[in-house]
Amino acid sequence: MTEKAWLTDTEPSKRFTVYTRLNAADVMADPITPLGASLCWIPNVLPGWASGYVEDVCFTSEELAEEASVAGFIYGYLYVNQSSVRVLGIRKGMSAEIIDSIFFNSPGAPPHVPSPEDQNAELSELGAARAGWVLSTSKFEGADEDEAIADDLRRNRPNLKGMSNRALVARARAMMPFERLAWRSEQIGSSNAALGPAVAGQMLGDKAHLLVTILGYAGDVESAAPTYALWSLSRTVKASPELTALFDSGVDKVVAQLPSANGGFWSDFAAFIAEFGYRGPSEWDLGTESWESKPSLALSLIDKMRHLDDTQSPSSKQAAHAAETDRAMAEATEGMDAATEAAFRGAIGSARRFAGWRESGKSSCIKIMNEARMALIELGERLAAEGVLDHSRQIFIALDSELDSLALKENALRETLRQREADWNALKELDIPTFVDASKPIPPISEIPRRGATTAERVSAGDVLQGAASSQGIVEGTVRVVLGTDRIDEFQPGEILVAPQTDPSWTPLFLVATGVIVNTGSMGSHAMIVARELGIPCVGGLVGATEKLKTGDRVRVDGAKGTVEILETV
Repeated sequence: MTEKAWLTDTEPSKRFTVYTRLNAADVMADPITPLGASLCWIPNVLPGWASGYVEDVCFTSEELAEEASVAGFIYGYLYVNQSSVRVLGIRKGMSAEIIDSIFFNSPGAPPHVPSPEDQNAELSELGAARAGWVLSTSKFEGADEDEAIADDLRRNRPNLKGMSNRALVARARAMMPFERLAWRSEQIGSSNAALGPAVAGQMLGDKAHLLVTILGYAGDVESAAPTYALWSLSRTVKASPELTALFDSGVDKVVAQLPSANGGFWSDFAAFIAEFGYRGPSEWDLGTESWESKPSLALSLIDKMRHLDDTQSPSSKQAAHAAETDRAMAEATEGMDAATEAAFRGAIGSARRFAGWRESGKSSCIKIMNEARMALIELGERLAAEGVLDHSRQIFIALDSELDSLALKENALRETLRQREADWNALKELDIPTFVDASKPIPPISEIPRRGATTAERVSAGDVLQGAASSQGIVEGTVRVVLGTDRIDEFQPGEILVAPQTDPSWTPLFLVATGVIVNTGSMGSHAMIVARELGIPCVGGLVGATEKLKTGDRVRVDGAKGTVEILETV
């Protein structure tokens, strides 16, 4: 790439050349805000991600010295470096194909081109001992430390409204070294989450189809915890005629009560925000809303959940799946000798533990990022009120290098920010490629088609679509296509959710749905881990699902096989 396609785009790696949106679209569906890239991701997250790989004895620091060796930004969008993930797997004793199937479910991906540099004898020797730790450990001290730091930063947040503009900028910047650190547990948890499934899958042989069902419930997955809390709040609303009437009048009326309401439900909701308010849609970007900054996002989920009866609780759904998990485990271990069965159960235990640590690491990263976000939101609200910005969220269109000028209320950037915001919004209309091979020329933005310019072929009754097995269960129901969290209100309880992707902020909606189908994601994707935790049948990686399927279609979802059978079309 001879010139950047967008001001925050990174220079692609010359060594690791294949990039993918798979697993990236789950957590950052839209183009990153300029401030999210320049303050957080490029100087801190990317090197923190790389250092996690190095600490996990997968690479040397020199091998990952390039800016986008683990991930990067192309056309303003986050892309995961699929090549370096493949090499990571190879050095852990797996193959590129196994890694693709666990993390990406990537038909159509540029093939891995083997290189002598894929192997590193010294790291492989260290990695063998590391693999023993991965398969046996019950404790990951790095994850515990990162969580303690993140909780401490959130718990001891200063009074932002009492801080000066420049102090707010300093507060946001001060979070970034901790953000860089927290990617240790995110990446060590993530990269090692593949080893247990890989070992177990190989041991299963012709019973490999049982793996998703066996993985089932990991327990204590942090990304699932908000759903249980929201469910409890929804039961309070359902049991109260007064609260039911208020929610019936619309979520806006509920939000209007927040400043003055106290006691009962309101105190419980305040405690929920205090504990989980850092979560929200596309939460990897500084410039998005969290439940704390926009409580209506969480209240809308409670509004949906309150219509469900008690049998739809996450605990009930998980209990219903537990018997199937036990049955699959019994079938898988039938005929195994004691030593083999112990090794197999050890691999499954490792898979479950590291899935949990992956999610706790992610939560730590998001908590820290939200501390910077809240300081910047306060600054943006002030500058908008004083006419320095057109609106408060425009603060995230600035670059880190421009924050000092804005904090001093200088107006020189007004037109620059307006034009940049228009250009950034235009990126949302791009139909960007799922894969980019940087060993070849990368097409400029002008050659990228706009969304809607191409369409996938519609399905017909009797068709069977194959995606990735993601979370066990078989359900039949009516499809509702939801393209973004701003359209969640259209979803009706009992429908099957079809979405481009789902980050963990969507997962409370899983309780309202009987099943989930997404364009991207696989067994090892964040949302799919949470789907298994909540007992929701899910098929990931069904490319073009949001175009092939239409609201009103009736389908049968088999989450263990990764299939969607079309029963009727509208």
